[in-house]
Amino acid sequence: MIKKISILAVVMMFGFSGLYAQNKKLTEQDALKMLEACKTNVSQLQTKVNNLQSTLDGLKKEQSQKEQQISSLNEEISQTQEEIAKYKPEYIVAKGDYLAKIAAMRYVYNNAKAWPRIFRANRDKIKNPNLIYPGWVLTIPHGLVKDMKILPGDYLWKIAGFYWIYNNPKMWTKIYNANKDQIKDPDLIYPKQDLVIPRD
Repeated sequence: MIKKISILAVVMMFGFSGLYAQNKKLTEQDALKMLEACKTNVSQLQTKVNNLQSTLDGLKKEQSQKEQQISSLNEEISQTQEEIAKYKPEYIVAKGDYLAKIAAMRYVYNNAKAWPRIFRANRDKIKNPNLIYPGWVLTIPHGLVKDMKILPGDYLWKIAGFYWIYNNPKMWTKIYNANKDQIKDPDLIYPKQDLVIPRD
């Protein structure tokens, strides 16, 4: 690049000097001034080239880092998708199973206390949570619950304390405040009511 700039500068110098010589005799002093001016131009251009090269190198380095980050994120996404795929939406009951045992399985909830979630999602089959039978196909819900249908025996304190809701009974007021349009008395909720479970 430097050679190209130097050659260009020399060509320009001789070009200008040729034009200058046609109209006026070029003195040695004039030639030196023109040469110094060309050198100055070459120096300024070289500084710009160096600055641009430095910027280019920085951008290339940044691009390389971004590509590494993207590659890492893609790998993480792939691993997460593989892990999520292990959480099946259904479970076939085997001999010796019971709800707490199923809930405690790693790819169900990994928490025995979450068994009521399976019970509530399978009320069409399970009448007594202590009685389930081999061969039954149970629905295993996953993800955040944003609404809930009230069952007999439910109350706000109990719902807020569920592992998959807030795991904190004292947060019952959050549910109450989000459902004041249908809950007149927080001590009175009724089966089949659909309550919003706020997640903000």
